[in-house]
Amino acid sequence: MNSIQNTTEKKQTLKRILKLRHLVFYGVAYILPLTIFTTYGLATTMSHGMISLCFVVTTTAMAFTAFSYSKMARSFPVAGSTYTYVSKSMNPYVGFISGWTILMGYMLLPMLTYLVMSIYLNQAVPAIPILILIFITAVVCYRGIEVAINVSSMIVLIQAVFIVALFIFMIRWLTGGNGAGTFFDLNCFFNFEEFNKAGMGVPMLFSTASILALSFLGFDAISTLSEEAIQPEKNVGKAIIITCIIMGLFFVLITYFLTLCWPNAWNELVDPDAGSYEFMTKVAGSTMAYVFTGTYTVGCFASVVNCQTSAARILYSMGRDGILPGKIFAHIHPKHKTPSYNAIIIAVISLVALFISLVTATSLVSFGALLGFTLVNLSVVVFYYVKKKERGLNAILSYLIAPLIGAGFTFFVWLGLDWHSKVLGFCWLGAGLIYLTIKTRFFRELPPEMSLDE
Repeated sequence: MNSIQNTTEKKQTLKRILKLRHLVFYGVAYILPLTIFTTYGLATTMSHGMISLCFVVTTTAMAFTAFSYSKMARSFPVAGSTYTYVSKSMNPYVGFISGWTILMGYMLLPMLTYLVMSIYLNQAVPAIPILILIFITAVVCYRGIEVAINVSSMIVLIQAVFIVALFIFMIRWLTGGNGAGTFFDLNCFFNFEEFNKAGMGVPMLFSTASILALSFLGFDAISTLSEEAIQPEKNVGKAIIITCIIMGLFFVLITYFLTLCWPNAWNELVDPDAGSYEFMTKVAGSTMAYVFTGTYTVGCFASVVNCQTSAARILYSMGRDGILPGKIFAHIHPKHKTPSYNAIIIAVISLVALFISLVTATSLVSFGALLGFTLVNLSVVVFYYVKKKERGLNAILSYLIAPLIGAGFTFFVWLGLDWHSKVLGFCWLGAGLIYLTIKTRFFRELPPEMSLDE
């Protein structure tokens, strides 16, 4: 009887229904287009108004990591994402640690988003608690990927309407002779005088880029939908690259217009942390600032739905491999075809948002995501260049130089995290290492259902 039950459970699979456009919408919603306004004040101050140039640097660097994800997704089109890529290319022990690391980002990013949402909602509607947000999100994730994708797509369109409206306000502002008074001003992209000041130059570009890199967190999550995507070997990698490039170009364009509208914002902002509100009030009026608050909050909801969807699939993959208890984490809802237990587990974990600070949540998310990015870049080198012995000019560029550049950038950003982030992150890694040690009997056994030869 048990064997029949186990066979039935193994046959349970996720529902393969997602096309390329669904994957792109998922990635865009996860990243959250309006996230640019979270760091606008700080980044424009740090860069002395050259935030658009810094986004060019960041987009270029993150594109290398997106390229690495696309390569690994082509060879391993399964829901495990970083966990699977590193396990198959390096070894299962490192794979578990990488999965445990990236899981921290996926599981704790909802907490961070809930905190931001509650801050905005408490300003407008103080009666809306985090508990209601967590419950609604859990229901959406529990019901199925179709519901999550539909919600994400609708909210992306809402943000697009707001962005179009904002561009109309900015164009009217500029044509009225305000700001730079023109659509073309090189100083709003590269200010030669400010760039050559002491303490600026290349160090400024990379220090600001390290802050802006966090705006891209999310394109990697598309890989967790590999088992629900149609033609995953082709569409998942393509969606990852498209999402990264589209969002990078959007960030460059909108920050250029923000700078055109207020060229001296970098030394005139009263409070850089509230720079987006100051900009909205100055250029579009207070009403638009209130609309921004509502749109941003709605956008956060789409992001948190996708965060929990991806985290549930990482847990599912680890449960299916026997790393985590399979009866719980590898369970698939017979009707909705979702890892429904995982959706509930993540919702419960998200309750920590009631007790954790915004700084702590941000620290843990950054630690996990950036370290995971670095390991995926290195997995390309190990799998394609070392193990498969891909050679020739194309192979050297694709499987050695490009991923090493991506790894170098993400590791550099990771090194720049404050000590608080690293202490908390290594505590999480320590807990994972203890679990792995017990699970493998002090590394005398490989993690279940994984093989160094696969």
